[in-house]
Amino acid sequence: MDKFGKLISLLILPLIAQIIYGALMSYFYRAPPIWGFEVTLFLYGCFFMLGSAYCHMQKKHVAVDALIQYVGPKAARALSIFAEMVVLLVVLVIVYYGFWAAYRSTLIGERSTHQTPFNPQIWWYRWIIPISCALIAWQALNNMWKLIRGKREGEHNAA
Repeated sequence: MDKFGKLISLLILPLIAQIIYGALMSYFYRAPPIWGFEVTLFLYGCFFMLGSAYCHMQKKHVAVDALIQYVGPKAARALSIFAEMVVLLVVLVIVYYGFWAAYRSTLIGERSTHQTPFNPQIWWYRWIIPISCALIAWQALNNMWKLIRGKREGEHNAA
């Protein structure tokens, strides 16, 4: 997961390039590219969603850990396992519904609803949701396994 997360983080570079290109074209020629809006959405969505499992692995997300500071190590571990179970349940529901939405979208060759002249197909983009949630589920299972085995909070495994 570590190498995959670092690879996904590179998606920020074409996103920056596209935004700069679009801004320059708009400023100098008064003609932003017709594909600029959707491509920005696609790049940022892929960056955000596919990078979320890496963020979860690194513990860089927002976490509500108000109770953990008031309980002992065993209770803290139990609360952490419970939190990972909640994450797992939520993302598995999203994987299920996201899979069927992406499948239907693929069957009909769904296109953008933004009604721009570019009008790209978006069925492939719909697959990012169940794929990224499956990666989060994998990371949540990995985190739970480490907690059950008794590893300390600061240790992480590059799953």
